[in-house]
Amino acid sequence: MSRAVLTVCAEQREPGSQPGFYRTIGEALEAARSGAVISVRPGRYEENLVVTKMVTITAEDVRGSVRISPRRGSVLQVLAEAVQLTGLVLQGRDEELPAVDVPRGQLALQDCEVVGSAWTAVLTRQQGELAMRGCRVVNPAGAGLVETSTGASVIEDSVIEHLGTSALVIGERANPTVRRCVLRDARGNGVCANGESRGSVEDCEISATDKPAIALEEQSTTRVVRTEIRDSALGVFIGSTARVELEDCTVSAVRAHGYVLTNGTDPVLRRCRAVRTQGNGLHIAGRARGTFEDCEVTSATLAGIHVGESAGPSLVRAVVRDGETDGVELTGDSAAEAPGLAARA
Repeated sequence: MSRAVLTVCAEQREPGSQPGFYRTIGEALEAARSGAVISVRPGRYEENLVVTKMVTITAEDVRGSVRISPRRGSVLQVLAEAVQLTGLVLQGRDEELPAVDVPRGQLALQDCEVVGSAWTAVLTRQQGELAMRGCRVVNPAGAGLVETSTGASVIEDSVIEHLGTSALVIGERANPTVRRCVLRDARGNGVCANGESRGSVEDCEISATDKPAIALEEQSTTRVVRTEIRDSALGVFIGSTARVELEDCTVSAVRAHGYVLTNGTDPVLRRCRAVRTQGNGLHIAGRARGTFEDCEVTSATLAGIHVGESAGPSLVRAVVRDGETDGVELTGDSAAEAPGLAARA
């Protein structure tokens, strides 16, 4: 059975003059039945969309040809089990509300652009879920995405850039999977995970952040694998009191330390690298422990590995090479287990 298709055309002069054609997306939503497709012709639509039905809303032409941009309020709020948007530009102009708000159901965004003007461009909360693929998110006023829902969002192959604060915030008990994304040009963090957040960051690129590119705090257990960080204030900050894992990550050309551990944290880092850091490659302090397996520091401006403030990490087969000063520096009643440590000129 074919799905009903409703067409929206901003130039439609009289409502109902052509069966199946509507002047606004809101009119089409009101007429649509569950499962319908709403095809939107090029134009600018100043509408607030509250979606309570399972529908697909798609641009008839290329991405950028349809811009939904109300003067106030969220552009889109999802209250249906499943909603899909394809090829649309969602521009929020409200300085207090997110452009996209998902408190319930799943929103699938494919090949869309979201522009925010408030504290976040996209918000998932309560039981909402986001499936974002091939999208771009921009918000000079705040964060790109804030995930606080208990759902399992998936964010893939997307670019989150030009942020007033952090690119991605994972809070409360959120559990997103973030894959193959680019997070860049943020006045805050690239990824900030706090609360009891979970989830994973995989195969991502993070650059040009004014705060640590990744910050794992409070009781976060967010896992980070195969992720590259460069040209940021600091690489990875770990202060979580829960067990954190990083694997196959690289930090390069940051303005301070590569990896910082504090607050008694006890993570596991495997095959992680720090290259050309202006501070230490590994800076372990504040009673932190941590297990470092097959990690490598290259060309650090300060000591390749600094252990201080009663910290006690285990450095298994660590390699420090081509540094400007000491390979390993211990201060302040600290100690380190270092089986297989190699310091090379």
